[in-house]
Amino acid sequence: MTLNGVKSPPTPHRITLCTENQEDKPKVKVEVKNFQKPTIAPKARRKLNNNRLHILEEPLAGNNHKLTDYFPVRRSVRKTKTTVLEEKQRCLEKALRNNVEDGLKICYFEDKGRGVVAEKPFSKGEFVVEYSGDLIDIPEAKKREEMYAMDQNTGCYMYYFKHNNQQYCIDATPESDRLGRLVNHSRNGNLQTRTISVDGKPRLVLIAKENIQIGEEILYDYGDRSKESLKHHPWLAN
Repeated sequence: MTLNGVKSPPTPHRITLCTENQEDKPKVKVEVKNFQKPTIAPKARRKLNNNRLHILEEPLAGNNHKLTDYFPVRRSVRKTKTTVLEEKQRCLEKALRNNVEDGLKICYFEDKGRGVVAEKPFSKGEFVVEYSGDLIDIPEAKKREEMYAMDQNTGCYMYYFKHNNQQYCIDATPESDRLGRLVNHSRNGNLQTRTISVDGKPRLVLIAKENIQIGEEILYDYGDRSKESLKHHPWLAN
């Protein structure tokens, strides 16, 4: 791949969907306290009971008002958690169908070639970009891998993942105008990959793992830990 006549270093042979490490999850310390029911002195209890009886014995005649006559009913307009999630799902599906890639631009990095930088802030959990390409099965992916391996200058953008217990591969190797294929690797990246089903087909989306600021490069973990890949691409260890 070239940008302004400058050749980018060869890409890794494959990308594998990473699962979230247990070590990355915050550890919550739960402190359990035993609460005892406060005791009431005998005299105070008798006084409390007398007051309670006095209230009950008051005449109720002519007092047919309801509490709502004095205080209007306040109806909640807050959305349930399920409703919010459903709305987010619909918005994400719409963005994927329309190939939305807003707030991103391509930059060239001297040590690793092209990459993608944020032109607007992204909040944690927000959709950033899709890893888009040809959705193929594993036998077809193996054939393409062998073909790409014959020419190291071609590069390879084979993303292997599992969805609903079935193995898939998205091949984004052919040059295109989609930005997800150009996002670079980092084990401590600010993105994480998620799978989502749209119109019955799995899609790969890159979600903000943390808040991302303007001018910050977006990165995610390629998940390739093989000795062969590390030998030819030592930056995968970073």
